[in-house]
Amino acid sequence: MEQINVSDRELQMCQHHLDIAFRNLSFTVTTGRGRKAFHHSILKDVNGVFKAGRLTAIMGPSGAGKTTLLNVLSGFKTSGVSGSITINGEERNSFQFQKLSCYITQDFPMLSLLTTEETVTIAADLKLGTSVKKSKKKVMVNNILDILGLESVKHSLVKNLSGGEKKRLSIGCELLTNPPAMFFDEPTSGLDSVSSLQVISHLKSLAQSGRTVICSIHQPSSQLLEVFDDIYLLAGGQCLYSGPLDDMINVFKEVGFTCSMYYNRADFALEIASMKDHPGVEKLIGLTKFSSELQTSFSSNKMDETACKEETSLLYPALKINMEDTKIKIHKDQEDNSYQIYPASTGMQFLILTKRAMLCSFRDMYLTYTRLGTYLVVGLIFGVLTYNSGNDAAKVQTNIGFISFSGLFLFMLSPLLTVLIFPMEAAVFLREHHNNWYNLRAYYFSKSVIDLPLQVLCPLLFLIGSYFLADQPFEDCRALKFWSLCILASMCGQTMGFVTGAAFNAQLGLFVLIANKIPMMLFSGFYIRLEDVPYGLKWLTYVSYTRYIFEGGLVSLYGDNRPKLDCSKPYCHYRTPSKILEDFGMSDATYEGDMIAIGVWYISLQVMFYLVLKLRLYMSK
Repeated sequence: MEQINVSDRELQMCQHHLDIAFRNLSFTVTTGRGRKAFHHSILKDVNGVFKAGRLTAIMGPSGAGKTTLLNVLSGFKTSGVSGSITINGEERNSFQFQKLSCYITQDFPMLSLLTTEETVTIAADLKLGTSVKKSKKKVMVNNILDILGLESVKHSLVKNLSGGEKKRLSIGCELLTNPPAMFFDEPTSGLDSVSSLQVISHLKSLAQSGRTVICSIHQPSSQLLEVFDDIYLLAGGQCLYSGPLDDMINVFKEVGFTCSMYYNRADFALEIASMKDHPGVEKLIGLTKFSSELQTSFSSNKMDETACKEETSLLYPALKINMEDTKIKIHKDQEDNSYQIYPASTGMQFLILTKRAMLCSFRDMYLTYTRLGTYLVVGLIFGVLTYNSGNDAAKVQTNIGFISFSGLFLFMLSPLLTVLIFPMEAAVFLREHHNNWYNLRAYYFSKSVIDLPLQVLCPLLFLIGSYFLADQPFEDCRALKFWSLCILASMCGQTMGFVTGAAFNAQLGLFVLIANKIPMMLFSGFYIRLEDVPYGLKWLTYVSYTRYIFEGGLVSLYGDNRPKLDCSKPYCHYRTPSKILEDFGMSDATYEGDMIAIGVWYISLQVMFYLVLKLRLYMSK
C-alpha cells in the first residue's frame, strides 16, 4: 500500500468512502484446555452492512456483544473470529485496514501530564511523519481544537479536562489522518445529556463528510437517537434489526411489536431485545439473516448527496486517500506485515516518544524530587549507621552489611515505582499501537533509555553520603567500580520492574516482584556462605543476580590486593582483606566476571521486556 499523500486543497471525502459488510460473523472465547475447554459464543452468525456517510448506532442490552462487534470489525480482535468481512466488496486485510481506520475505546487512556495541544501535536508528529511540514501540522492541530470546541482548554493538562472534553480530545487525536472509517465504543459513557449530544453531533458531522462512523451506545435519549441514521440492534450475540432508524418501528410492527406514540424508540428497541423467548424475536433474527437480495438492496442505498458535503474547515491540509489505496485486495488468510507501514520512521518515532516521556517527567517534578531525595536521605542515614567502617578491620561485619544493603537497596527500590505506574501506561501503548501511531521497537527503545539519567544519578546521590561517611577506599578506582556496580544493579532492577509491570497489573506485579527477589537474596552469599548451600540447590547461586551484586561489591572494595586494614582494637581477625574474600568463598571471583554476569541478567531482562510487550499485543487481539 502506498503511503497516504497530503494535498493542499480540501477534498470531498465522499469520493473516498469505505463500505463495511460482514456475513456469518461469529466470535467465540475459549477457556481451559482439552476436555475441560469451554467455548462461549459472544457473536453468533451476525450479518450487516455499514455505509459511508451515515452514522450508525450499535444498540443492545448489557452483554449483547456491542463492544465485541466493534473489536472484531476494527481488527482489534482477530483470534476466535469466523465469518467474512469485506471492505468495498473485497475481503478485508486487517493490516491494511488499520491504516484506514481508527478505534476509540470506551476507556480511552491518555497521558494525563500533557496539555490538550501537546497531545494532539504529538499525535500529529507520529501519525503524519515528516511528509507534512510543521507549519501545516500546527494549522491542522488548531483547526481540530477549534472544530471540537477545545480551543479554550488547549493549555490545560489532560487530567484537568472534563469527561466530554476528554472524549472530544480522543476524537481529535484520530482525526489527523482523516480516516474514512471510525469506530467508537460507548462515546457518551459518563457524560451528561448536553455533553453526550455535543459528542454525537460531532460524530454526525464526521459521517456527513463521507466517513463510515460506527459507535456502540447503551440507552440513548429520544433527542440523542434522532441524530443517528442507522441502527444495528443486538441481543445475545444475534442481530434483531439492521437498517435506517426511520424504518425500525415499522419492522418491529410487522412481527407483532407495536410502539406507543411519544415512547422513546431506543427504550422500545431495548425492551424487545430483552424478550429472549418471544416468537417475534425469532422472526426478527430470521429477517436479518444475510441474503443476496438484502445485501443488494442495502448496498444500492447510495449516500445522500446532500449529506456528503465538502470539508472546508475541519482540516488543512486535508489528507488525500485514493480509492485505489482504500481498495482491499488481499484476502484475510494472505495478510502481509509489509502493510504495517508507519508515516514516521522508527528513529523519528523513538525521538518523539522519548521527548514525550521527558516532558511528562518534568511535569511531575514532585515525584522526581521525592525519588532523588529518598536516595540522598537513605544514603546519609546509612552512612551514619556504618560510620568509619570501611577501613577498620574491627568493623568488617558492619561494612559487609554496607555492601550487601547498598546493592540490594538500589536493585529493589528502582522497580517499585515502575511496577505501579507502568500498567497504566501500557493501556496507552496498546491503544496507540493498535491505531498505528508507532511500532513496538520505537516504544521499547524509548522506555529503555528514558530513565537512564536517573539510574546514574540516584546511585550517585546514595553513595555521596554513605560512601564518604563509611570511609570507603578511593585508591585503584574502587569508588568508581562500586558506583558502576550500583548503576548496573539499579538498571537491572528497573528492567525487572518493566517486565512485571508489563506482564501483570499493579497489585499482582508488586507481589511477583517481591516474591521473586526475597528467595534470590538467600543465595547471595551474605546470609548463607556459598560453600554451605546444599548441593541440590547450589545451582541457584549461579543464577542469582543478588549473588553477583554482593560479590561484585565485596571484590571491588576488598579485592585486587588491597593493603591491610586499620585496627581499632587489640586484635582484628580480618586485617588482611583477602581473608574476607576467602571466608565468603569468593577468593577466585573477579569484578569483571561479576559485572558481566549482571550485564547478562540485564540483557536477558531487556529481551524479556520486549517479548512481554509483544505478547501483550498478541493477547490483546
